[in-house]
Amino acid sequence: MKGTTGTAMKIGIVIVDEQLSFAHRNLAAATESLKSLGCATEDILVRHTPRVQNITIAAQFFAEYTDVDAVVVLVENDNTPEYAAMLYGVTKLQISWNMPIVLGGCIAASEAVEIVTTQCDMEAAAPEPAADRKAIN
Repeated sequence: MKGTTGTAMKIGIVIVDEQLSFAHRNLAAATESLKSLGCATEDILVRHTPRVQNITIAAQFFAEYTDVDAVVVLVENDNTPEYAAMLYGVTKLQISWNMPIVLGGCIAASEAVEIVTTQCDMEAAAPEPAADRKAIN
Protein backbone atom coordinates (compact mmCIF):
# COMPACT_ATOMS: atom_id res chain seq x y z
CA MET A 1 0.00 0.00 0.00
CA LYS A 2 1.19 3.47 -0.81
CA GLY A 3 2.21 5.61 2.11
CA THR A 4 1.53 9.24 2.80
CA THR A 5 5.13 10.02 1.96
CA GLY A 6 7.37 8.20 -0.49
CA THR A 7 7.31 5.17 1.80
CA ALA A 8 6.16 2.09 -0.12
CA MET A 9 5.90 4.07 -3.36
CA LYS A 10 7.53 2.83 -6.50
CA ILE A 11 8.65 5.51 -8.91
CA GLY A 12 9.83 5.11 -12.48
CA ILE A 13 12.31 7.55 -13.96
CA VAL A 14 12.69 8.00 -17.71
CA ILE A 15 15.93 9.38 -19.10
CA VAL A 16 15.80 10.78 -22.62
CA ASP A 17 19.06 9.92 -24.35
CA GLU A 18 18.93 12.89 -26.73
CA GLN A 19 18.90 15.10 -23.60
CA LEU A 20 21.44 13.06 -21.69
CA SER A 21 23.34 16.03 -20.28
CA PHE A 22 20.09 17.39 -18.79
CA ALA A 23 19.27 13.97 -17.33
CA HIS A 24 22.74 13.58 -15.82
CA ARG A 25 22.49 17.02 -14.19
CA ASN A 26 19.18 16.01 -12.58
CA LEU A 27 19.22 12.23 -11.98
CA ALA A 28 21.25 12.15 -8.76
CA ALA A 29 19.21 14.96 -7.20
CA ALA A 30 15.94 13.31 -8.28
CA THR A 31 16.85 9.93 -6.80
CA GLU A 32 18.17 11.54 -3.60
CA SER A 33 14.96 13.53 -3.31
CA LEU A 34 12.91 10.34 -3.64
CA LYS A 35 15.04 8.58 -1.04
CA SER A 36 14.73 11.51 1.38
CA LEU A 37 10.95 11.28 0.97
CA GLY A 38 11.04 7.60 1.92
CA CYS A 39 11.36 5.70 -1.36
CA ALA A 40 13.64 2.70 -1.12
CA THR A 41 16.46 2.51 -3.64
CA GLU A 42 15.04 -0.74 -5.06
CA ASP A 43 11.70 1.03 -5.64
CA ILE A 44 13.24 3.59 -8.01
CA LEU A 45 13.36 2.18 -11.53
CA VAL A 46 15.40 4.04 -14.15
CA ARG A 47 14.90 3.38 -17.85
CA HIS A 48 16.14 5.09 -21.01
CA THR A 49 14.32 6.14 -24.15
CA PRO A 50 16.09 7.41 -27.25
CA ARG A 51 14.17 10.58 -28.04
CA VAL A 52 11.49 12.95 -26.74
CA GLN A 53 8.87 11.42 -29.04
CA ASN A 54 9.43 8.04 -27.32
CA ILE A 55 8.52 9.32 -23.84
CA THR A 56 4.83 8.46 -24.12
CA ILE A 57 5.46 4.83 -25.00
CA ALA A 58 8.17 4.52 -22.34
CA ALA A 59 5.70 5.81 -19.72
CA GLN A 60 3.08 3.40 -21.02
CA PHE A 61 5.56 0.53 -20.64
CA PHE A 62 5.95 1.55 -16.98
CA ALA A 63 2.16 1.52 -16.60
CA GLU A 64 1.70 -1.85 -18.30
CA TYR A 65 4.73 -3.84 -17.21
CA THR A 66 5.61 -2.54 -13.74
CA ASP A 67 3.81 -1.59 -10.56
CA VAL A 68 5.16 1.95 -10.27
CA ASP A 69 2.89 4.56 -8.72
CA ALA A 70 4.19 7.44 -10.84
CA VAL A 71 6.70 8.20 -13.57
CA VAL A 72 9.21 11.05 -13.52
CA VAL A 73 10.54 12.04 -16.93
CA LEU A 74 13.79 13.97 -16.85
CA VAL A 75 13.21 16.13 -19.89
CA GLU A 76 13.77 19.76 -20.76
CA ASN A 77 11.10 21.66 -22.67
CA ASP A 78 12.76 22.51 -25.95
CA ASN A 79 9.60 24.10 -27.45
CA THR A 80 9.60 21.75 -30.44
CA PRO A 81 6.59 20.15 -32.12
CA GLU A 82 7.87 16.80 -30.81
CA TYR A 83 7.69 18.10 -27.23
CA ALA A 84 4.16 19.40 -27.77
CA ALA A 85 3.05 16.07 -29.27
CA MET A 86 4.64 14.20 -26.35
CA LEU A 87 2.73 16.40 -23.86
CA TYR A 88 -0.53 15.52 -25.58
CA GLY A 89 0.31 11.80 -25.47
CA VAL A 90 1.39 11.92 -21.83
CA THR A 91 -1.80 13.75 -20.83
CA LYS A 92 -3.95 11.10 -22.51
CA LEU A 93 -1.88 8.36 -20.89
CA GLN A 94 -2.28 9.85 -17.40
CA ILE A 95 -6.04 9.95 -17.83
CA SER A 96 -6.39 6.45 -19.27
CA TRP A 97 -4.04 4.75 -16.76
CA ASN A 98 -4.77 7.00 -13.75
CA MET A 99 -1.03 7.23 -13.15
CA PRO A 100 0.82 10.51 -12.55
CA ILE A 101 3.58 11.38 -15.03
CA VAL A 102 5.68 14.39 -14.07
CA LEU A 103 8.03 16.10 -16.51
CA GLY A 104 11.03 18.28 -15.75
CA GLY A 105 14.20 18.25 -13.70
CA CYS A 106 15.02 17.03 -10.22
CA ILE A 107 12.05 18.84 -8.65
CA ALA A 108 9.72 16.56 -10.63
CA ALA A 109 10.57 13.71 -8.23
CA SER A 110 9.09 15.43 -5.17
CA GLU A 111 6.12 16.56 -7.27
CA ALA A 112 5.46 12.93 -8.22
CA VAL A 113 5.41 11.88 -4.56
CA GLU A 114 3.11 14.78 -3.72
CA ILE A 115 0.67 13.87 -6.50
CA VAL A 116 0.61 10.18 -5.53
CA THR A 117 0.07 11.18 -1.89
CA THR A 118 -2.87 13.37 -2.93
CA GLN A 119 -4.25 10.53 -5.04
CA CYS A 120 -4.00 8.10 -2.09
CA ASP A 121 -5.57 10.56 0.34
CA MET A 122 -8.48 11.24 -2.01
CA GLU A 123 -8.98 7.55 -2.70
CA ALA A 124 -9.04 6.77 1.04
CA ALA A 125 -11.55 9.57 1.72
CA ALA A 126 -13.86 8.68 -1.17
CA PRO A 127 -17.27 7.30 -0.28
CA GLU A 128 -18.14 3.78 -1.26
CA PRO A 129 -18.78 3.56 -5.00
CA ALA A 130 -22.34 4.48 -5.90
CA ALA A 131 -24.37 2.58 -8.45
CA ASP A 132 -23.29 3.25 -11.99
CA ARG A 133 -25.10 6.45 -12.92
CA LYS A 134 -24.92 5.57 -16.60
CA ALA A 135 -26.88 2.39 -15.96
CA ILE A 136 -29.94 4.04 -14.40
CA ASN A 137 -32.20 3.13 -17.30
